[in-house]
Amino acid sequence: MDLPLPLVLGFALVLTRTASLVGVAPILGSHTVPMRVRAALAGMLAMVTFLAAGAPRVAVPADFVQLGALVASELALGLAAGLSSRVLIDAAQAGGQVAANAMGFGFGMMLDPHSNTESSTLGELFMALTLGAALVFHLPEECIGWLVRSVREVPPGGTIDVAGLASAMTQQLIFGVTLAVRVAFPLFAAAIIGYVALGALGRTAPQLSLQNLGFGVSIAAGVMAVFLIAPDAARMCADAATRVFTRS
Repeated sequence: MDLPLPLVLGFALVLTRTASLVGVAPILGSHTVPMRVRAALAGMLAMVTFLAAGAPRVAVPADFVQLGALVASELALGLAAGLSSRVLIDAAQAGGQVAANAMGFGFGMMLDPHSNTESSTLGELFMALTLGAALVFHLPEECIGWLVRSVREVPPGGTIDVAGLASAMTQQLIFGVTLAVRVAFPLFAAAIIGYVALGALGRTAPQLSLQNLGFGVSIAAGVMAVFLIAPDAARMCADAATRVFTRS
């Protein structure tokens, strides 16, 4: 049985939106997940979403330029949603990385399996805590729910506000930077306070030669701050990343 071309095109566009979302979304788009698994997941989600949205049909465009515009719109929508959430998850790792440099942990770098880039131990700790919190907040389920809603509200081939999408992405990037600063600031401040306290003691009692303890004091102050702040920072970043899908 031959399938109508508008039906095939509708599914292809839904698959494009789904694949772009799954490719960059937190957890679902992790590099630790094999490529074949992600491809199978994208195909399965696209089929379920397509049927849940009532199998929307798309009129066949007149030329390849219009077809390319349709594909680009679906790619932009999926990438915008996935990256808007991912940048808030990565803010936790960035904040941990900045704090690690202030505490003296930035010398021992390791490969982050989620992004294939170098990261410090503290950055990896914050990333792991944030991903765990994201699972508690049901981020993957919310991501899939957003996909189904988006296909119903903005069917494949529909009009997408490109300017509004770009503005929303810019706001998310700025918010991600501020979130990273909020994560790093308490740890950075703890290390600075440790140095200041040690300097004050050294000026008061120079015969004790407390300058040699500077590195150890900054680490101790930073570790205490991590113990107190890391869980709340992870929940804050994970909650913000999940709300990207629940409010849009």
